[in-house]
Amino acid sequence: MKISRVKNIWIIVFNMVLIVLIMLITLPSKESKGKVSLELIFNTNFGEVNKVSIKDEKIINDIVSMLENSEFLGNGANTNDMSGMARKDNKLILTKANGNKEEITFSYDSLYEFGYIEVEGKILVPNYDFFRYVEDLEEYTKYDTNVESQVVDLFNKYNWTVDYRINTLKEKLPDNLKHKAGEYPIKIYWAYNNELSKEIGFDFTDYLGKNIVVEIYRLRESLPDFMEPRRDARGIILKYNNEIIGAYIDAGRHESFACSLNREKLENITSKDWDQWIEDYIDYDDELEIKLSKMKPEDIIKEHFKALNNHDIKMTWATITRKNLCRYLSSNMNNQYLFNKEKDVANQNIRSAELLEINEFEDIDNGGEALEYEVLADFKFIEPITSENGVFPRFVIMRKETEKSGWRIDDIGTGP
Repeated sequence: MKISRVKNIWIIVFNMVLIVLIMLITLPSKESKGKVSLELIFNTNFGEVNKVSIKDEKIINDIVSMLENSEFLGNGANTNDMSGMARKDNKLILTKANGNKEEITFSYDSLYEFGYIEVEGKILVPNYDFFRYVEDLEEYTKYDTNVESQVVDLFNKYNWTVDYRINTLKEKLPDNLKHKAGEYPIKIYWAYNNELSKEIGFDFTDYLGKNIVVEIYRLRESLPDFMEPRRDARGIILKYNNEIIGAYIDAGRHESFACSLNREKLENITSKDWDQWIEDYIDYDDELEIKLSKMKPEDIIKEHFKALNNHDIKMTWATITRKNLCRYLSSNMNNQYLFNKEKDVANQNIRSAELLEINEFEDIDNGGEALEYEVLADFKFIEPITSENGVFPRFVIMRKETEKSGWRIDDIGTGP
């Protein structure tokens, strides 16, 4: 029994030594840091290749450090269990100061958040943050690693690591945060994120109407679990006269609203859900708001399609819920920026949309909080992209976001 136990101990020790040797032999070493260059070669899964060249010392050191913390997966490990979204056989080529090159093959799957690196037939697994980091270098090509200590310290206080600055922008805050029917939802954007900023002691309402500087940072850590499947965090800093007046986390493209620096969501901060919270930021004295609040659901639908047909963007936006409207802020957004500008989303692809028929689904059981309609409309597009010209059904969900605002369109889909 003693001999067997000693043998097992020696096997464990041998395996640990083996792992260390593999790491030292096959991965870029600490001596690789410094005056070197790095090239990333990405396969796009469409027969194309993207190349990213890196000379910034901090970026290279970040990448090497993450590789050094890889774990040995074992010989003969199965790495084929990846989704169709996986990007395989990418290359990382590190050129040392003496001209010698080290090459690593890496593959990763953003759906399952799994990836591995392969060097000299050995499979190792870094933390998935490595793959998110290198992939972002395809998009963030104008990064700046020269970050002020006050910014680094603020994010560090809440356990966020600043990798680099993505962009610096000039913005003018609105004069007030009361949103009128049909306005682009910039006021809602600032109202929402001021709640997140206040959570850590920065209330920027005193700066409404002023020109400010906005800095967008790439953060190493992923978003909190309650935000899945969104993972990538951007740190937003607001400054006035170089003084930090606001700070929050956003998620960038498609749905930017995220959390405070201490990882709290709006509902926890305000003790209100969206519908309760938005009540405080609606201008109920606005004439159009009053008019729409008195209309029946079918009449709101008619107004919406009339507006589409007449290219009346104000009425188009006024007939949908504020939460629905906020999708315009980040839908297909360029992540170099804070949000989509109104001029970039106001031009719709619809040439005409003639409403032909409205029918309510009367047997839908949703507790009376929403109504669903099937509408038939004749669409003509400036450029047919996702749909051809012709008569098509649309399924419209109506909801009272707030009782005082009345019925608005919460969603329009192609299926019930």
